[in-house]
Amino acid sequence: MLTAHSGRRNRGEAELTAYQDLRNDQWVLKAHGAFDAATTSLLEQALDQACQAQASRIVIDCSAVTFADIAFLRALLGTDTDGTRVVLAAPSLAVCRLLDATENSGRFGVA
Repeated sequence: MLTAHSGRRNRGEAELTAYQDLRNDQWVLKAHGAFDAATTSLLEQALDQACQAQASRIVIDCSAVTFADIAFLRALLGTDTDGTRVVLAAPSLAVCRLLDATENSGRFGVA
């Protein structure tokens, strides 16, 4: 299991826990808090690592994301190039608003 934490930033703090599920060939990320340009590097690093491991699927639990801006979306879109399927589990209202506002609601699987 990989765990990354960041300290307090502009809108609060962000925390991300990531682990590889070898049985299902997927990575599971649990995001908590506010993700902006100052804190989204946590997500970017975990997504990069999952893509380098050639995971067929990345599941991101977004239920506890309280704020997400374009940096968060950019990190998600960065996984689009290598064929890895990204699934957003229980996206919070903040994540749904971001996806709707940028017309990306249908771009990711939702669980």
